[in-house]
Amino acid sequence: MKKTALHASIQQLPVGQGGFLIGQIKDDHSRVFTYAFDCGSINREHFEQGLSFCTPGKIDILFVSHLDADHINGIDALAAHMQIDTVVLPCLDALHMTMIACEAIGEAGIRMSVQSFLADSSGWLADRGVKQILHVQRADSAAEAQPFNLDSEQSNEGDVVSDGEEADADRPYTVRSQGVSETKTIRSGTVVVRTLSEHSSISVGAGGKTASWLLVPYVHPFPSEDVALFRKAVGSLFPSTFANRTAASKPFARKLLELLRDEDSRETLKSCYFILSSDNNKPSLSLYSGPHPRVTGTRHIIRSEERHWPFYSSPHLRLAPTRGPHANKGGAWLCTGDANLKRVGTRKPWLQRFQNLLDEVEVFILPHHGSNRSIHNDVINRMKGSMMVACAATGRDKHPHHLLLGRLQMYDQCVWQVSEDIESGYALNVTLTN
Repeated sequence: MKKTALHASIQQLPVGQGGFLIGQIKDDHSRVFTYAFDCGSINREHFEQGLSFCTPGKIDILFVSHLDADHINGIDALAAHMQIDTVVLPCLDALHMTMIACEAIGEAGIRMSVQSFLADSSGWLADRGVKQILHVQRADSAAEAQPFNLDSEQSNEGDVVSDGEEADADRPYTVRSQGVSETKTIRSGTVVVRTLSEHSSISVGAGGKTASWLLVPYVHPFPSEDVALFRKAVGSLFPSTFANRTAASKPFARKLLELLRDEDSRETLKSCYFILSSDNNKPSLSLYSGPHPRVTGTRHIIRSEERHWPFYSSPHLRLAPTRGPHANKGGAWLCTGDANLKRVGTRKPWLQRFQNLLDEVEVFILPHHGSNRSIHNDVINRMKGSMMVACAATGRDKHPHHLLLGRLQMYDQCVWQVSEDIESGYALNVTLTN
């Protein structure tokens, strides 16, 4: 009789315009590993609907792609519903902090909740019960985007990130990174804060020795020429050059908040922000999540749209493949947040980093809710055979954009829209037997 060695269940939950994914990995060697990717919606009721699908318990890792409200404004509700052990997010360097502030500037200034976060982001997360915070640095150029090495655990390419003195002996995952900053502790030592390099990975399994699942986060580069133009435009407002990719210091945060309290400075920052982000695409974390390359056995893969075959009658299936259902790939899921996969300076490093993993991707989340300006045909062609998922509320003109749907149809791609409709959630189930 065949024995089940692993079962994974991943769901993109119906929260309308936003993003909220929950995944659970079970194997024979460790306790259940639960992770989430993004946690927000522009509609609170829609988010609470998605949250109702989650059984109270523990989130081992919450991955945050970026800090737009529709991707993070559900963290308070999630923290009240489930214990969040670790948060992984793009490194909050001076550039990223400034972009968050610029995006949040309104006619009356900046909301107190945003000011509180900018003043002490680690403390903000600690107050919500988080025990560990891991910042992933972004790459600065295509040259730094090394393809993920499938044998990295055996070649000593990455250092194992220690859990610290208060380590959870039952923790079912191991973090590796080619570089790790010194450990910082806050809130009387109850929260550990580290910065990881752009080349990091997480293995799920007992001590990583019997790893069954692999997660690879990556923060794409941000155009250096845009950063230079922004620095020139803001002039003497900031002493920072924005070239440093380490986490912003508290003195920098105080200076930023001081500028935000001055109306003229706010106007200058807001007018210059367009140089950096004409379509609100900030540095964004993508996440590959799939069976570990070392796992052997037969893979049984079930995707949501399969229950609608052969008629494809679901209103959530925006595009069905013209030649019948695609063959299953490797059972992996790739989240993109609001990654800009159209501009060559971000697209090529992104493709390079994930090049050894893309053939395994069963489900691909379209960047920026299916914006036409966020993905290039090179990426569409490379992801051929994957189910494309757009996380977007119904009735929106540009998400997913009709021009993008036309391009996807040319490549015979299929598209599923996860909206606020309770039946629109998308699920992937992977079982390995041996």
